[in-house]
Amino acid sequence: MNLEHEFCLVPKKVNYFERIMSGEKDSDTIGSVAIPDDLIQYILDSLNWIPSKNPAKSMTREEKGINYHGITLFDQTSAAVMKNVFAAWHTLFTNSPEKLELTGEFLVSSRKNILGEYERLVFNRNDVLDLLERLLSMIDRLEEENLFLYHLGI
Repeated sequence: MNLEHEFCLVPKKVNYFERIMSGEKDSDTIGSVAIPDDLIQYILDSLNWIPSKNPAKSMTREEKGINYHGITLFDQTSAAVMKNVFAAWHTLFTNSPEKLELTGEFLVSSRKNILGEYERLVFNRNDVLDLLERLLSMIDRLEEENLFLYHLGI
């Protein structure tokens, strides 16, 4: 099973957190995009620069980064940094070969005489660029309109 992190754009007037908790998350969603967990893990350090809120704790307390396993709220105060971070990754990945190969986590091997090796993450560059473009489009709307962007962790 491939794990994903879903990003959903919704109107501010909607209490989306309550809808997610009740299983009605698709209602009133303006747009959404699912980013593979392996890619999120690869760029995770840079996501910790983005202002955010954890609606399970407080809708007002400012935090940074994503709630990896839970829900994260991004609003207009998040938009500029978020846009810059994802645009930078988009620009970087445009320079990659079509077969985008990244180094993942260090995995312990069960084979004799080998302590372990790094996981190889393989993506289609154009698929990754498309996902980032869709997310950037939602971030543009977040910046300009009265909306929230929610991240739904794994």
